[in-house]
Amino acid sequence: MAGGVATAPHRRLTGRRLEVIYRIGVIIKGVDGVFELFAGILLWLAPGSVHLVLGPLAFRLNQGHSAIRLYAGHMANHLDHQLTTGPAPFIVIAFLIAHGIVKIALVYCLLREYIWVYPYALIVLGLFTVFQIYSLIRSPSVGVGLFLALDLVIIWLVWREWRQLRSKSDQPADSGSGIIAA
Repeated sequence: MAGGVATAPHRRLTGRRLEVIYRIGVIIKGVDGVFELFAGILLWLAPGSVHLVLGPLAFRLNQGHSAIRLYAGHMANHLDHQLTTGPAPFIVIAFLIAHGIVKIALVYCLLREYIWVYPYALIVLGLFTVFQIYSLIRSPSVGVGLFLALDLVIIWLVWREWRQLRSKSDQPADSGSGIIAA
């Protein structure tokens, strides 16, 4: 019995830690959604402004001697070129605006714990992950790999949270949870 009692607080603490990590991850996704929406609107309304920022940034980064600075400079130059030529700007603008709006809406609903949203959130996050896998295969990059890993963790945390909320809602109404079972 003593072993079971000793591990129970540890499990609860781990659950609380995962809850905090889940909330932080969801909030980060929301902030990312706001930045994506802002960037998409900026690209749409003032497309030349990105070149004004990325051009000098790429130049300054390429003046460095470290491999990280040279890589960042190359990526900034590549992004600047992609956003100023061909059909890429329209695709990027549409993606950023749509992605930002969807993320903001999902984050709001997840933080409000609307249980009906969780399956849709998992589907949408899964589709974004498929797109990231495609991007990673097409053009391998450490950044996309890191975002993919973060998104996989977020998907697992959303699934875990959904499972816990469903189990809470399945409890009888007199359990003191305040949630009435349907």
